[in-house]
Amino acid sequence: MADERRTPGRAGPGLPARARAAALSATLGAAATLGVASALLAAAGPAAAQGAASPATDPALAGPLPGGQDPATFALRTGPAPQGLSRTPARPGASRFGARPRTPPQRRSRPPTTAITRQATQQGVADDLRLRPTVQVPVSGLPDLATAAPLLRRRTIDPLDPYGPLGIRLGGLTLFPALQQSVGYDSNPDRSIYRRGSMALLTQGELRVASDWSSHELTGAMRFGYFLYPDNRNANRPDGDGAMRLRLDVARDTKVDVEGRYAISTQRAGSPDLAVQVRDRPLVATYGGTVGVTQNFNRLQVTVAGLVDRQTYENAQLTDGTLLRQDDRNANQYGLRLRTGYEIRPGFTPFVDTLVDTRIHDFAVDQFGLRRDSDGVTVRAGSSFEVSRLLTGEVSGGYLSRHYADSRLRDVSGPVIDGTMTWAATALTSLRLGASTGVIETIVPGASGILTRTAVAEITHDLRRNLRLTLTGTLINNDYQGTSIREQGYSAGVKLDYRLNRWLGIRASYARELLKSTAVGSSYHSDTYLVGVRVNP
Repeated sequence: MADERRTPGRAGPGLPARARAAALSATLGAAATLGVASALLAAAGPAAAQGAASPATDPALAGPLPGGQDPATFALRTGPAPQGLSRTPARPGASRFGARPRTPPQRRSRPPTTAITRQATQQGVADDLRLRPTVQVPVSGLPDLATAAPLLRRRTIDPLDPYGPLGIRLGGLTLFPALQQSVGYDSNPDRSIYRRGSMALLTQGELRVASDWSSHELTGAMRFGYFLYPDNRNANRPDGDGAMRLRLDVARDTKVDVEGRYAISTQRAGSPDLAVQVRDRPLVATYGGTVGVTQNFNRLQVTVAGLVDRQTYENAQLTDGTLLRQDDRNANQYGLRLRTGYEIRPGFTPFVDTLVDTRIHDFAVDQFGLRRDSDGVTVRAGSSFEVSRLLTGEVSGGYLSRHYADSRLRDVSGPVIDGTMTWAATALTSLRLGASTGVIETIVPGASGILTRTAVAEITHDLRRNLRLTLTGTLINNDYQGTSIREQGYSAGVKLDYRLNRWLGIRASYARELLKSTAVGSSYHSDTYLVGVRVNP
């Protein structure tokens, strides 16, 4: 009896070995038959080959294959080897098991991995919007600016002033509003020789405007406040001033300057022009504008400007209830200015300025029967300067003359000194100086006008980045032409600003005013203390 024991990896000579040989022979015969069929289909054409490779027409390949592969994929991967690598015997006419040799089918032109890649990449996936690319429609022509979304512009932040207000952007303009509410004490609200102190409440609003245009420029500042004295209501009064300036760049060497200005104040009781006791302080309003054209001829600058101003006085109500008319003091002023300058070097431009004006009152004569209409001429010569951006300003001097329509009024004439200067002494300290000379209208009998001279000084020092100290001082000299009335006075103050952040701060101030006059009952002095909160939206 034959030994049917087998060694692992080898087939014994028993019956199982012969059965396995027969099964292997049958498998090789079927593979050879499949090779012949593939060759015939390749000769018939691609269409026939594709139809034969379909699992629906080949029952022998139906069903899944090992590894989860598609039958078509398996057929591509198990195709016959190329020439030289064929597993068929080299001897023609016979095979290893007696079958006829088969011609190997030609390999398809596409790589054998195409079907595998397609099967892996074209599997059904969920419709995820994140996997869809965003296709931008190509732009043809220019976009419509009317329907385009507005661009968002950031507020400019000054890195040197972390507590400075940012302002409110309005197109190409930046608005810097401010609101202040203060409380304190005023030793002489009436500014008269009769001192009557009172608690003081000050409500003040400010607005500063600055443009951010590629050409032209708009700047300005306006202020309006109201003093309320609960213990002396007759001294309640408004106070304010402001100016707006517009520069239009018409051409490279031509520009147009437009300015509007206003000032609101009150008459103090006991002044020479109001030498009676009044119930309320009468209002004095001044407003006007200037339009000028500047033309540059190389280094030569020529400016021609027209001025219009109006000054009005409110009627005064006396303590006995009667009304003191002051509308005869209302007047209009019209002026024409010619200024010629020559730029010697950048930052230094000497000039000559001539102003011709006329003042016309609403009434031909005042309450004393005097005709106060007048004509004036002011000639000044000076220079504007700029020294390394640390010292800038303008200084001029000259002479003025004013002639009145009434021969009983003496002409007003005298020297003129005007100017402004700003000096940035250090990064923390700055100094501002100013001086002006002019003629103010009056109704004092025998006086033609008031020749007034004013000097102003202001020092600002930053103790800390959010703590600023300001010292101010003003000198006044008034000369009533045609009379013996002379006035001299000063005002001095100190102000401390502590900013908590960009929009909220605390302000404390003290001011002292003193005026000495040769007119009886016109001198006074006062002290004012205020502490308040300032808001910069």
